Amino acid sequence: MKLIKIYILFVILFTTLPSHAVNLREGLSLLNEGKYKAANEIFRALSDKGNAKASYWLAYTQFKTLGTLGAGSSLLKAAEGGNPWAMATLAGTHMPKVDRSFCGYLGWPCDEQWVDKAIEGWEKLAEEGDGKAMYALLYHDPTWWQYIPFYRDYRYEKLASKLYKNKGYTFFFDDRFWSDINEDTRLKYLEKIARDGNLYGAYQAAFIYKRRGRIREALKWIEYGIERGDYYAFVFKSVLFLPLIRDSGIGGKDSVSSKLSFFYCMVANSMNSHYDCDLITYFDEEYNEERDELKYFDEYSGEIVTQEEIENIKGKARERAKGYKANLYLDETTVEFFKGFRKNL
Repeated sequence: MKLIKIYILFVILFTTLPSHAVNLREGLSLLNEGKYKAANEIFRALSDKGNAKASYWLAYTQFKTLGTLGAGSSLLKAAEGGNPWAMATLAGTHMPKVDRSFCGYLGWPCDEQWVDKAIEGWEKLAEEGDGKAMYALLYHDPTWWQYIPFYRDYRYEKLASKLYKNKGYTFFFDDRFWSDINEDTRLKYLEKIARDGNLYGAYQAAFIYKRRGRIREALKWIEYGIERGDYYAFVFKSVLFLPLIRDSGIGGKDSVSSKLSFFYCMVANSMNSHYDCDLITYFDEEYNEERDELKYFDEYSGEIVTQEEIENIKGKARERAKGYKANLYLDETTVEFFKGFRKNL
């Protein structure tokens, strides 16, 4: 009976949500799977109906699919519709902490007027309990105490609970707010964020443990993501943590082979085709002139890796990825637009 009540409640809640909210959520889901063109279609339809948030995300998908000129127009439409994230992007280098901007070479209609309007928009959202806006204000509108060493570390530590409660997770992902003084607090919340389902917190925790030389604890959080089929877990294990296992002397020969690294890369590629698994990254190669073919060798053991083995690895990777989708953990605070001219996350 209890399950029936929960189901009925879910149906009522879902059916009473505005259709544009459901569609926007679908678009953001596709965006986080790296399906920019499909997301673009949803955002465009909503943008045409005057949805400012959709216009902002339309600009981002245009940017990611080489529609950079149209992105400027979409950002302007979003900003004029009251979206503070679009306003901040169009403020360009006038925005505090932005030293380079896409406006500089893409010809977007950027203007200093948007700085104060973006901050006002974030202040309103922060008052309503929006943790992303709280983080944005700390980043782009620093107060006097943020310039005082040691004291700012103390204040950031005290703000952690509020940012976590309101899902301002990027605050914990951003190194500039953390030092040796308050890092233990950061680590505690990163682990909580991971358990809440945002596994980017797990990888941030893993990097901290790695830097501290606590390799097994770092690997524990990577495996936490692997067990849940998370895209970034396979990326980070392939590129960073298998070489770390080898260098640390943890595990046997098979656990650090190039073939295993390539396998994890191909699992990630199966979830997100934009992620590249170039063979030369994982295997040494040698050209055989007589047979006009390339021979590949395991980077660690030196053993020959046949083309048949490579195809077999790809097949196993596709099987491992079945049932899982990529999650790029993109939101207004983690995309390139937010910091002006940097990679997301």
